[in-house]
Amino acid sequence: MKILVVSDTHGSLKNWKKINIVQEVDEIFHLGDILYHGPRNPLPEGYDPKNLAEELKNHKINYIRGNCDADVDLKVLGVQEMPKQSIEYFGKVPVYLFHGEVIENDGFDLISFAKKHNVKVVLHGHTHIPKIEEIDGIIVANPGSLSLPKGGFPPTYMVIEKNNEVVITIFDLNGKEVLKKKL
Repeated sequence: MKILVVSDTHGSLKNWKKINIVQEVDEIFHLGDILYHGPRNPLPEGYDPKNLAEELKNHKINYIRGNCDADVDLKVLGVQEMPKQSIEYFGKVPVYLFHGEVIENDGFDLISFAKKHNVKVVLHGHTHIPKIEEIDGIIVANPGSLSLPKGGFPPTYMVIEKNNEVVITIFDLNGKEVLKKKL
């Protein structure tokens, strides 16, 4: 099983088209901020939200709603609903998906939440900074941003592969490995 995880495309059709493994994956998860660049961000290179939406319609994508996603985006993308969070399973591994802005809220304890819901992996976007870290037995990973990276990183995306073990890898748009973690 091979899963593509992206976040924070912010309307960049150009960078979406640079992901060379889209046709090879079994599933695609988009962790939010799909079409609109947001009032705090510059226009990303290749900003073309209308045609990005048309391109995304060619794929079965499980979307998580980000802080820049609006009801009109659902209509343009042709989806009925877009949850703010979801628990999915990669094989028998429970994974919590959300955009990430709740991390900024005082009082939200992500690790306690994950343990309460028996989640082993947490995937989120929002910060535009790729990471894979283990905190108190929970893997917390962020694919970074496909269009507006921060922290000195290039545009990135994540691949989760499950064969005998689960491997999370973050790649840049040239297919170069940025971060990797085996579960």
